[in-house]
Amino acid sequence: MTTNYPDLSDLPRFTISVILSYLQLPPPHSFIQGQNHDRATNKSPLPTQLLLPHNRDGISFLLTTKRYAYAILPLFRVSKSVARDYNISSIHTGGIMTVVEKYRFVVIPIQDPRTLLDRLNTRRLRARIVWANRMKKNESQSHDTLQTNEMMSCYEYGRTVEELAYEEWSMMKIHHADARDENDTRGIENYYCKGWRVWPAHLELLQFLDDGGIEQSRDPDKVMNKHGQKISSPICLSNEQHRREEGANGFLGQMFLRGVTLLASYPRSGNTLLRTLLERITSIVTGSDTRPDRTLSRSLALEHDLVGEGLVSGVPAKLPSSTRSQDAFDPLVHIVKTHFPERKGWKPLTGNRVLLLVRNPYDAIDSYWNLCCTNTHTRTLDESVYAQYAQKFDELTRHEIQIWCDFQYYWMDICEKENVPILIVRYEDLVLDTEAEMRRVLRFVSNTENGTLDPFWEWRIRHAVSNATNNSVSANSQTSNLGSYKPRSSNGGLSSIGKSVRKNRFSEGVLLHMHEVAVSLALERKQSAMHNISVPKLALQQTNATLLQRFGYDIYTQQFPEKFQRLDELLSHEEAERGCGTVTINRTPEIRRKDDPFGRAMTFWRRGETCDDTVPFPTVPR
Repeated sequence: MTTNYPDLSDLPRFTISVILSYLQLPPPHSFIQGQNHDRATNKSPLPTQLLLPHNRDGISFLLTTKRYAYAILPLFRVSKSVARDYNISSIHTGGIMTVVEKYRFVVIPIQDPRTLLDRLNTRRLRARIVWANRMKKNESQSHDTLQTNEMMSCYEYGRTVEELAYEEWSMMKIHHADARDENDTRGIENYYCKGWRVWPAHLELLQFLDDGGIEQSRDPDKVMNKHGQKISSPICLSNEQHRREEGANGFLGQMFLRGVTLLASYPRSGNTLLRTLLERITSIVTGSDTRPDRTLSRSLALEHDLVGEGLVSGVPAKLPSSTRSQDAFDPLVHIVKTHFPERKGWKPLTGNRVLLLVRNPYDAIDSYWNLCCTNTHTRTLDESVYAQYAQKFDELTRHEIQIWCDFQYYWMDICEKENVPILIVRYEDLVLDTEAEMRRVLRFVSNTENGTLDPFWEWRIRHAVSNATNNSVSANSQTSNLGSYKPRSSNGGLSSIGKSVRKNRFSEGVLLHMHEVAVSLALERKQSAMHNISVPKLALQQTNATLLQRFGYDIYTQQFPEKFQRLDELLSHEEAERGCGTVTINRTPEIRRKDDPFGRAMTFWRRGETCDDTVPFPTVPR
């Protein structure tokens, strides 16, 4: 009889750190000698202590596989500035051995992405029980929408959260296709008598892109629809032949393009909202090039359900039979957030497409000021802070408008130069017409025929945006409730657009300066073109307009925000033939100077003003 034991190389990062911490424990008879150890008498003025070992067992354990040696061991390397030397007394020889500390194994405070995802899905399963019990007690339900005991089951026992996520997504696609085939006039949301349970979008389970290997371990009958069509992995990234074989009948033909889509935005432009919408629509975790151990990244991962913080791994050029690689350390992601070149991420990354998310600079800069002063995504500064630090806020605004413009120009220029498809999405349009913007986004990142989304994805967008329940779709859902946290400008509608301008956050001199910077940069680019300096062709077509005018943010010529309206055309390659180029980020210099006082240096300024954050700036109660 053969017994299958777990493969240690499949252990997540957090579990490995616990094992290493255990292996680091010294034997009971070991002790450490202080630096004043008397070699003649073999006595130490310090009391006998447990040995702080040099991690031979832990290092030996990590050298067993390439994944451990190259991806995990470096995480525990000790910097030379804090490394220590230990004089260890050997009970065998009686001599003293000096050990230089190179690695220090501690339990990682940030859980690895797989552990975070398991915990998130477990919380959602528990929330389902609460939600289902509340629905049972709702006497307003009609008779034909009441659930049987079997269908009120929140999840199937004996399944891992990975298996549950995969199976639920597969069955969702099967029953959606079956409902379409039977011309269900009641709408797909009411397709319960066939045995399909539709959960609210915020209670659906998420999964990583490389979890398709679960398909091979499941019962084949559970991944087939009534027409004998096989369900592939949730988001299929197969080759063209596979796509034609499984997508010929239409309902499986909607597949995402290979490679990584970069979600680029100046800070505080709504990337968290867009990431959350994408995760709710596709049920796939999105990534980020920000170090996962930073305070704001920890907050997104632990408090706001964005468990892909720090993940940048894309789909390999040649997709193996199973996308899970034995040497892979991090799970794969398809869409990765980045603020480059405003600031560098922690790993280089090559993207195949760019989603450029743009927000009006007035609200973005004002929100960036709040972020720097509170070190949170949600807290809003009290008006007294604006009054006390009016000069600092004025200087930051005058400086950041240049960074904001340079950021947008960088992405439009580099995508044109490298022949990389780019889609520009305005945050304001995303808030005011979420469904329409998400259709644009999905068409851009996926394989579509004649620019038409498959009905399944049309339904997924409506379901995510309206936060559909199992018996109705709420038409009054606010976009402010769709993100992982409630944004500062959360009233919704046109009143939330240009809120900082409406509140008179900026003086007339500052607003004039912001527009003058935009004009001067446009003139600069026009003069560069006249002198035959390399300027992208599509950028030359707009040299007579400033960035503020092209995006509809000009206060003096377009009366923003009072007369804000949707633009028919934005500079993008959405309708043009898509290129096949790539762009690599986090290698070239940032657009900020090294001594920029309004970048990462704002952290030191805040700590200096708040006694190292012990006396934080006053904020508005939420």
